[in-house]
Amino acid sequence: MAKPFSDPALSSALDTLVKSPLNQADDDALVSAAKAVWYSDANLLDEVMAFLEEHSSEMELRRAGYLLERFTRFSCAPDGRVKEALKALEQFSASASKQDVKPQGAVALRSRRDDLAVSWGLSEGLGLKAQALMPFQTRHYEAEQRTASA
Repeated sequence: MAKPFSDPALSSALDTLVKSPLNQADDDALVSAAKAVWYSDANLLDEVMAFLEEHSSEMELRRAGYLLERFTRFSCAPDGRVKEALKALEQFSASASKQDVKPQGAVALRSRRDDLAVSWGLSEGLGLKAQALMPFQTRHYEAEQRTASA
């Protein structure tokens, strides 16, 4: 059961993250947003609605949608939370619709693109910034979070 919407950790972190290119994302805000999706019991739909009330820039909406969907692709995201996040992502569809992207063929590692970012209409992605999330997606860290919230 989700707790009442009182601590907008995700919407606050997204607010910080969407203001600049994602490959220059603030590590603390990135970690805060990811942990809000993966480990908090905040209602993601409420968080997304709070974010959407404050933002109308198409670029900011695309960045936020990309980030939320990207967080669902990490293996530490519980299935129920992924479903909740994907449902919340539907709220972005009116303002920042996704595009169909054909996968690239075999290309050099340095020439690869982030197909998820391209599908959100972005020429940027998290890139190496995703490494800041690595310590927070281990089974050990997840177990600590589950124990602390129990």
